[in-house]
Amino acid sequence: MKQAWLKQNSSSVLVLLAVLALVLLMGVQMRQRGNPNPVAYPGPSGLPQVVLKENGVHQYVVTGRINGEPVEFLVDTGCADVAMSYWLAQRLRLPLQQGEMHVTGNGNVQGWSARLDSVDVGGLIVRQVNATVLPNLQGGQVLLGMAYLRHMEVILAGGEMTLRPDVNR
Repeated sequence: MKQAWLKQNSSSVLVLLAVLALVLLMGVQMRQRGNPNPVAYPGPSGLPQVVLKENGVHQYVVTGRINGEPVEFLVDTGCADVAMSYWLAQRLRLPLQQGEMHVTGNGNVQGWSARLDSVDVGGLIVRQVNATVLPNLQGGQVLLGMAYLRHMEVILAGGEMTLRPDVNR
């Protein structure tokens, strides 16, 4: 009896499983994304600031621009430079210089160096930013490291990260 029911309804069961998988996948992706198109606005001190909300996995992901081109950043305070994949550096047409060996979470890797004319997060622009290009960096996200963040006052509180220009720099 079960086999007859399954035979009659197998296509319905497959459609239901496909829809369920799609919903789960979308939920995971939504948890990992956040902060599209941020805009700097005057904070309490009158300085422009951008407030980012952490995503479902406690990371700060934000859209921004490198040399005027749209990118997606993952804030990474453990990264010295702004880091990206070789593929993305080619898309941005960055001139690359032979770099050095870099210690990454995936081991040691030879990389390239580049100088970014501008890095923009919601209108908070830093010019002449050091970048590292790594051949094994997966995905299209750019690691927004300390080469940018050191120019900002960074405040973490209540699941939010506030970025504002560091006036003492």
